[in-house]
Amino acid sequence: MTGRLFLLALFFVVISIASAPSQTPPQDMDQIDLVNGRTLEGLLLEETPLLVKMRLVSRKSGRPTLTSTEEFRRDEVRFVRHLPTEAREELARKLKELDNQRDLFLASLRLLDAAPPLGVLPSRGIEGIRPTPVAWEDDPNQTAWAFESPYFSLATNLREPLAVLVSLQLEEVFRAISNLFPPRLSGKPTRIRIWSDQPGYLRAVNRGQASLDHPAVFDSLANRILAGTELARLEGESTDLRRHHAKQLGILNLREVEIQKAMGGRIPADFAKLAVRARRELRDADQKNDQAIRQSRNQLLRILNHESIHAYLGNWVYDQKKQPLPRWLNEGLAQVYETGVIEAGELRADWPDSIRLAGVRQLIREGKFPSLRRILSDSPDHFLVRLTGEAGTTSRESSREAYLASWILTYHLTFGKRLLPGQKVDQYLETLAKNEGKEAAITAFETWTGMALEDFEKTMLDYVGRLRPDGSLALAK
Repeated sequence: MTGRLFLLALFFVVISIASAPSQTPPQDMDQIDLVNGRTLEGLLLEETPLLVKMRLVSRKSGRPTLTSTEEFRRDEVRFVRHLPTEAREELARKLKELDNQRDLFLASLRLLDAAPPLGVLPSRGIEGIRPTPVAWEDDPNQTAWAFESPYFSLATNLREPLAVLVSLQLEEVFRAISNLFPPRLSGKPTRIRIWSDQPGYLRAVNRGQASLDHPAVFDSLANRILAGTELARLEGESTDLRRHHAKQLGILNLREVEIQKAMGGRIPADFAKLAVRARRELRDADQKNDQAIRQSRNQLLRILNHESIHAYLGNWVYDQKKQPLPRWLNEGLAQVYETGVIEAGELRADWPDSIRLAGVRQLIREGKFPSLRRILSDSPDHFLVRLTGEAGTTSRESSREAYLASWILTYHLTFGKRLLPGQKVDQYLETLAKNEGKEAAITAFETWTGMALEDFEKTMLDYVGRLRPDGSLALAK
């Protein structure tokens, strides 16, 4: 499968990782200063004695890039700042790639929503992304769809349009995270299996081990990702309800015609009011069902982001035997980047996930936020929730606390302290690999950050209190 692009931001999840707050104008675009005081950024398309034509580019924290083309009279322009030729060519390339990405995304959505006959793909944007039909491993009589990539091998019994969409995202997640953390190991493609129903997934994930209560898992030993969804059930129920609603609407329309004939062409006000309300209720019900399906799709895509990051880091960057990532850092990185925006093969996540940030602040208020010492030495089992009834299981609340703590610590190290990625984290991992025990882990962390544990913990909690939705910090009180 050739390299393709997929716009995650429209689902959940811009040009490059920002090293400064989002309000700072980026220095990688042409700029024009207008007489009215505005400064605009983008790609200069044409410059004559009479006009300046520019493709404007707007990049805001947590949002996809927006572009528009505008012309300005020369007397409206005070000054033009030009990029060097090589930089402008690179910007033009990225914008063209972004356009192709948008076209591909829209084409895949049309394919998904229209649900054409299997094997029929739009001619624009989807060419070259045709799945291979294979027998499904749970049922040889059922057709599944297979995709191959340098980083993964996917098989799924999802509907073909959704299988195409998933494969596009997976390819871009792996490509984007590899640009952020370049591969250092000779990894092997991760086997990814996605079930369209939960029972099939649960049977596969729980074979030969305790029953896990997670929507997806990455098995590092087998180098495989297993995931399940409720999409088959939801889409089937939605289709049945939509047909039922269409039938009701047909009956309503027929009844309306009959009454109109009986009343000499007039529709009684009471009936007209009831008809309007009935049509609105049918339309609203269909829209709610469609929204539930979209949310389920988004959840699947986000889960796959998370597990794919685990798979890539453990397979291509950090040797799980010689230099493994501690569980808190592994889970933290997956959470930080699972909600990122991917555009033109690059990933940005320099703003906090609002739900996670609210959860961290709630734990702090309630006195339940784990100490930094506990986070660094927490057992990997504290992240796992197993089905109820098993002895020694981790509660869902304990697992939530472990995930939230690992997320904010990793986010702070990445965007607050600028210690991830980088050479210092490699030195930290080397030290961990050579020394065992909780105190050795604390010492290694203090060496990495250059701060005593208690001091770092204070700065992190202060950071949490001042962190804004766009990733910038409020002034200290």
